[in-house]
Amino acid sequence: MVIPEIDSTKSSPGLSLEPEPLLPDLRERSDRTIMNLAHKAAMVVDAFPDRIPNARELADMTRAFGPDLVTVSLTKILAQVSPNKYFLDRVDRIYRDLRLDGRVRDERDLLSALVPQADRAELCVIESVDDLTPGAKWGGHVETWRSWARKVGLTTDVIQTDRRNSLLANAEVIRRELALQPHDRRIIATVGRGGAEFRLLLEQLLKTSPHELEGIQMWINVAGLIRGGSGVSSRSRRWWRRKAHHLSHSNPRLRAEPELQGLPFVCVSMVGFPALAEVPVGLKVSYLEMSSSSPNDGLATFHESIIRPGYIVPVPGMSHAAESARLGPWFQAVLASFDFDRKPTPTNV
Repeated sequence: MVIPEIDSTKSSPGLSLEPEPLLPDLRERSDRTIMNLAHKAAMVVDAFPDRIPNARELADMTRAFGPDLVTVSLTKILAQVSPNKYFLDRVDRIYRDLRLDGRVRDERDLLSALVPQADRAELCVIESVDDLTPGAKWGGHVETWRSWARKVGLTTDVIQTDRRNSLLANAEVIRRELALQPHDRRIIATVGRGGAEFRLLLEQLLKTSPHELEGIQMWINVAGLIRGGSGVSSRSRRWWRRKAHHLSHSNPRLRAEPELQGLPFVCVSMVGFPALAEVPVGLKVSYLEMSSSSPNDGLATFHESIIRPGYIVPVPGMSHAAESARLGPWFQAVLASFDFDRKPTPTNV
């Protein structure tokens, strides 16, 4: 199944990010009742019928209405704008099957058994993680993610990176490993810092060697630091401020809008929307600081975490730590939403 990609450069249809409608004026209404909060959320959603709010609009609404209402509203907006709506509908159906009996209830199991191992699509997991995430271990997510991919009939591989390297040095490692082990049906999966590294690699290859992207069908970006993280400074006020600067939103290489127009594959950003109680202790301070301006996962704001153009999958309760219990069923549903055993026609060129 080929689903049309989102192109944020077009005003309609899709997730255009150009400011158009005026925000609803809700200041005169009370916040004291659940009914009134629901009414306000509906008014915010109605103000964005065909696009997601840009960063400035999210900041304005968060200051005016509070983070909880804006988070609920943003989740509903993502579920109604086209073409994100159609992708989320399919992912949600598969997610419900997985939650019900632990597997995708369609012909996929039979098809996977019939497809030779050498002809199956491959999930390639990048090892990089964030040093700033509480409890994070370099490459600690790899085997869990590979097991999820096998459950939906994919083969798997891993690209080993070095935590001592710079972002650009690891980007070069990823480039070299992809070239050494080509595959014509490959899905790249990154988390946190890995998203920043892969973004920098893509910007370079699009300008100099776009042929090296052949064979990649999808990039799954989980809790990515695509534009750095505004919460990095809060997590690095003491002994490792300099070490963490390269992951901050103040890093000029990441702060700029990603130049990813023309990618010949689908991008999916899986973004966490946790409540304060769901955020790890080590991220609560940064979460609260950023909550005054945008929904966030404890280390990065919504717009810092997403790839454009691309689909966006909100993961309820998931923080920047990308907790497996919350991420797993959604991750498998995203993989099962596409027929990777059939060469897709690029829709993002």
